Amino acid sequence: MRARDFWAQAGALPVRPLDEILAPGGVLVLAPHADDESLGCGGLIAASLAAGRALRVVFLSDGAASHPDHPGAALRDRREAEALEALRRLGAGPEAASFLRLPDSRVPDTGAAFRQAVDRIGAIAADIDAGTVLATWGGDPHCDHQACAAMQAALPPGRRHLAYPVWGHALPGETVLPQPPRGAWLDITRWLPEKRAAVQAHRSQLGDLPGGFALDATMLARAERPAELYLQA
Repeated sequence: MRARDFWAQAGALPVRPLDEILAPGGVLVLAPHADDESLGCGGLIAASLAAGRALRVVFLSDGAASHPDHPGAALRDRREAEALEALRRLGAGPEAASFLRLPDSRVPDTGAAFRQAVDRIGAIAADIDAGTVLATWGGDPHCDHQACAAMQAALPPGRRHLAYPVWGHALPGETVLPQPPRGAWLDITRWLPEKRAAVQAHRSQLGDLPGGFALDATMLARAERPAELYLQA
């Protein structure tokens, strides 16, 4: 299936309530970088917290590759502080965040470091009795996002696995994808102000730092949509 057809069909997927999209129990969100959680599933995070669900966000990479002109440790600390502020704006305290500090743009998808990360994620999932684990979509054209999806797939069975696309819409229209989209949309109209505020907390990714990455207008406009897409992983 061509990517353009995939996204056309994804647009026609049904809107479902939160409790149909998520399995019972806690919610574990895997984010390759600080900002992916806000862009891809900020509305779901806010809605889950408001519903009283246990929730944890695991940030996989240290985020230190986004701005090569800035010292890695300082950039890492800034991005972690931004992540905590974003979660606060969504309704979560600092205890909801875990930082694995894997190398940005080199998050492992095999090997010993990969297995150690999967084991840590599995322990966090057990700690909050997670019924659902969300990760970036494996079709996102970024190696860290694909590694995130691989970590989700490597977890022990028994939980619902959902994927949230962040960069997938940037795929060339003729890219061949293996199967049609399956999943649902979550109406986040109620939570859109919180999501918008969370995205704005990631100031380093919005042009505040020179000489590096900045989210473009297309990505920011997509984050303003009143619904979020969750695909079956």
